[in-house]
Amino acid sequence: MRATSTPSAARARAEANPLTRQPDPALVAEIERRVAVLRSCLDLSRLDGSGDTPAKVGKYYEDSRVGYRHVHSKAGAMHMALNPDGRFDRAGYEGQSRLVEERFAPTTDDVLELASGNGYNLGLLAERWPDKRFRGVDLVEDQVDRANSLLADRPNAHAMVGDFQALALPDDAIDCIFVVESLCHATDLAKAFGEARRVLRPGGRFIVIDAWRTDAFSALPAGVRDAAVSVERGMAVADAQELSVWQRTAADSGLRVTEDLDLTEQIVPNITRLAKIADERFLSHGVRARLLQKVLPEALLLNAVSGYLMALTVEIGAHTYRLLTLEHA
Repeated sequence: MRATSTPSAARARAEANPLTRQPDPALVAEIERRVAVLRSCLDLSRLDGSGDTPAKVGKYYEDSRVGYRHVHSKAGAMHMALNPDGRFDRAGYEGQSRLVEERFAPTTDDVLELASGNGYNLGLLAERWPDKRFRGVDLVEDQVDRANSLLADRPNAHAMVGDFQALALPDDAIDCIFVVESLCHATDLAKAFGEARRVLRPGGRFIVIDAWRTDAFSALPAGVRDAAVSVERGMAVADAQELSVWQRTAADSGLRVTEDLDLTEQIVPNITRLAKIADERFLSHGVRARLLQKVLPEALLLNAVSGYLMALTVEIGAHTYRLLTLEHA
């Protein structure tokens, strides 16, 4: 694989005066080369429509289970590891839960995780905070079952099937809501924000850890933007937002951003690892790739696209990974 420039330096160039800055030509060329490799192995039109309904998002996660378990985390984590020291370490999967608990207010008693998956974060938090009550909601029934199995010895935590755009909870029921790498799946973002605001008690916090398009996105070359869209659709994200647009939608829904913490550097070891896996196990062997796409679940093929390109779309400044805290406006 090509050795690229330091991601922080590349992103600094991307985010400084995005209307006039020029992206690294070598990096643009490498993105174009990788897209050509993907097209030689896969029908990229299969990405079209990925994640544009809750049912498709749910199916993506159902079909991705094997990949998440064997490539990502056998412990059940479904998000990026945070590795501030620049080296991939699976202990970094606990990073998001640590950031969430640091933001609990003294009065926080009831905590809700949106898209709680296999219960990884809920399990960690419920163990460390036995006096707080934790709930999770997720689209995928099998994931909810696995979460509740994991939480069986945690009487202060449970998960339920549901859509975070239509929460089966009363008004003013929750002190803190958090969501990790999943609000990007909202098919109606304003509705998702409205539901979060509805169930939050006055003074409650909504913590979002996710990836966004940077505000430099629209100034990038068309080929780079197309590659970034392929990354998004490969992870069943149908309506990715530029960060400032997302923040305006939150404000219009009655939520204001009170904190914006850039975590992009901390996911670089993880996404670099995923790119290497996609290259070595799949895309560097054209015949194997063409055979595998006939037998592998669609979601695993889409994951390979994202894994192969994501490190570069982050490096060039198309995508950013952050923690945002929102409160009632």
